[in-house]
Amino acid sequence: MMAIDTTIAERPVPPKGRLSFPMLILRMIANPVASWGEDFYEKPAVLYRWLGLQTLYVMDPVLIQRILLEEAESYSKQPLNDDVFGEAIGGGLLNAEGEEWRWQRRLAAPLFRAEEMLRYVPAFAAASAPLLNAGMIQAQVPLRGSTGI
Repeated sequence: MMAIDTTIAERPVPPKGRLSFPMLILRMIANPVASWGEDFYEKPAVLYRWLGLQTLYVMDPVLIQRILLEEAESYSKQPLNDDVFGEAIGGGLLNAEGEEWRWQRRLAAPLFRAEEMLRYVPAFAAASAPLLNAGMIQAQVPLRGSTGI
């Protein structure tokens, strides 16, 4: 099945340089992508240092595929999980690694098949309707059965 092409309606205007901590927090609450500087759009990867932590943001699709699929065993999520999230996120798919991650991914995969995802559309539409009606988000395609929003 072919993937559906998605686009961002409006690219946030990136700040010039790094944001101050209070401005970073405000932007991250409103839209985390709006806190990214111009370098996030221009470079395949950006190393960001904040509060003693180093985080590498990878934007290049080829590198993302390499990290998540081809060489996943070479990249550990544990420092972030242990130091930042601790036990708060449990032992689920987001922080599992190695064989445990593969087992959980295979177990969850049927839920994300295109046919199965289509069954969730009514719930997604119902959940987003209040945001659409309040003008907080904008529909990119006409919604079947919508009132022209």
